[in-house]
Amino acid sequence: MTTQAAPATPPRDLWRLDGPLIAVIVAILLGTAARLVMLTTNIARLESDEAVTGIMAQRILDGDFPAYFGIQSYQGALEQYLQAAVFAVLPDTPLTLRLVQVGFIIAIAVLVYVLGTRMTGSRWAGALATGLYCLGPYYSVIKGIRSHGGYDGALLFGLLAVLVALGLRRQSARAPWMAAALGLFTGLAIWENYLSAYLLIPAALWALASARGSLRRLLPWGIGGLIVGLLPVIGFRLANGLNPPSGTGTPPPTTFSERMDLLFSPVLGRFLGVPSPEPWVARFIPAALVLLIALGTLGAAIWVRRWGIWDMATLRTGRRKPIDIVLVAFIITPFIYAASTYTWFAGEPRYLFTLYPFLAIGIAAAVFTLHGTPRLVLAIVTLAVSATLLVSNMRVVYAGGGEISAADGGLIHTEDLPQVVDVLQEMGADTAYADYWVANPLQFFGRDRIYVASTSIDHFPSLSAVVDADANPAIVSTVPGGADGARQMLTASGRTFTETPVGRFVVFTDIQPPWRRPAAG
Repeated sequence: MTTQAAPATPPRDLWRLDGPLIAVIVAILLGTAARLVMLTTNIARLESDEAVTGIMAQRILDGDFPAYFGIQSYQGALEQYLQAAVFAVLPDTPLTLRLVQVGFIIAIAVLVYVLGTRMTGSRWAGALATGLYCLGPYYSVIKGIRSHGGYDGALLFGLLAVLVALGLRRQSARAPWMAAALGLFTGLAIWENYLSAYLLIPAALWALASARGSLRRLLPWGIGGLIVGLLPVIGFRLANGLNPPSGTGTPPPTTFSERMDLLFSPVLGRFLGVPSPEPWVARFIPAALVLLIALGTLGAAIWVRRWGIWDMATLRTGRRKPIDIVLVAFIITPFIYAASTYTWFAGEPRYLFTLYPFLAIGIAAAVFTLHGTPRLVLAIVTLAVSATLLVSNMRVVYAGGGEISAADGGLIHTEDLPQVVDVLQEMGADTAYADYWVANPLQFFGRDRIYVASTSIDHFPSLSAVVDADANPAIVSTVPGGADGARQMLTASGRTFTETPVGRFVVFTDIQPPWRRPAAG
C-alpha cells in the first residue's frame, strides 16, 4: 500500500467528468446490473429473514414502529422505515422491498470512491476501489442486496463516520458541527449493526487525535450527536430493560481460539470470494495463492506503515496517513471477531461484511504503489479476477436452483407462495401454520389477507396469536420433505384433513381435530 502522502483532492476535482469519474459511473452501472440479475432470478429469491423485514415494513404502514429486526434486540430497523415508504407508493414485491438495498449499495459505492481517493491521493485509485467493490466478492454483492436488517445501514453510516473523521480540523469554524456529525453517524451505525465497530474504532482514533487541544470544546458536540444517533437504542432499552434478550437464543459454546481458527479457515477464504465453485476457475485462481497474496500484502503494508499506525494508536498526528485507517481496521478485526461468541457460525463471512469497502480500498492502494505499465496491468488483473469469481459464483448458484434451503434440506421456492395465498382464500382458510422458512414469506405475500404463524422462531407474536386463536388453521408445507413430515404427523395423530398441492407446496386444510403448534418451552 502507498507510503506516500495522500494530498487532499479538491471537491470540484473529485466530480470532474473525466476518466476516473467515468470509470466510477461504469463500475456502478455494471455492479447494479449484476445485482439486479440476482434479484430477478433464483440466485437471490426472497427468503424468510428478508420476509421478516418486509412484514416489518408493512406493519410500519399499519402503525407499528419497531426499533429492531423482529423480536431481536439488535440490528436496527431504519431500513424498514425506508422500505415502508417504498411500499406506500409501489406494490409489495420482493424486488421493491430490496430497492432500498440497491440504493444503499450505490451510495456506499460513491463513498468508496470518495474515501479511496482521499486515502490514496489518486482519483484513479478511488475509481479502481469502486470497481473492486461493485464487482465482488460474491458474498459482498449478494449480502448487500438482501434485506437482512441493518447491514447496509451500518456500512453506510460507518463510512460516513470515517469520512467526517478525516475532515475534522480542530481549528476550523465547522469543527463543532463536524464533531456532532461524527457522533450522529457513529450512533446510527451502532444502532444498525455492531459490525460497524470495524469502521468506527479507527475513525474514533483518527478523530480524537485530530481534536487534541480542543477536546474540551468538541467532545460535548460529539457526545450530543452520539446521543441523538442512539435515541432508538436508548428508547428501546428504557422500555425493555438495559439488557433485554437478544431474540436469537444462546450460541453453542466455543472458545476464543476456536473462533480465531474459524476466521482464518474457512471464513477468510469465503470473505475474499475463493475458492470458486467452478473447477476451471479454481485452477486459474487458486484459493491458496489468493490467501497468501492477501495476507502477505497486508503484512507488508502494516510493516511499512508501522509508525503511522503507532501514531494512530497513541492519538498522535505526526506520521499517520489516511490509509492507516484501513490497516488499523484489519489489525483489530481478528480480536473483535474472536471476542464475540456469535461468530461460531462459519457458513458465510457475515461478520466481516462491513469490511468490504476497506478491502477494495486496500487492494487499490496496494496496486497504486506501482507505476506505469505494471500498475495498469495489475489493476486490470485484479478487476478481472474479481469479476470472474463473481460471475462464476452466480452461474453455479443459478444452475443449482438458488441458494436458500429449507430446514429439511430442500429449496424454498417462495415465488410459488402468492398462489398459495390465493388457494388458502379460495378454501376459506385465513390462518395457517408453517415452518419458519415458509411462514414469513407466506405472511409477506399474504399481508392482510391471511395470518401465518411460524412453528419455530416467532418474530411476530401478535400475528401468531390470531392463528393460535383460530378454530381451524391450515398447515402449509414444502414438497416433498416438509409435506411428507406434516402428512405423517397428522395421520399418526388420528386426524383427518384435506390435502391440496399448490406449486411446490402442499396446503393441509379442514384438519380435524385442529392441529396446534406445541407451546414454547
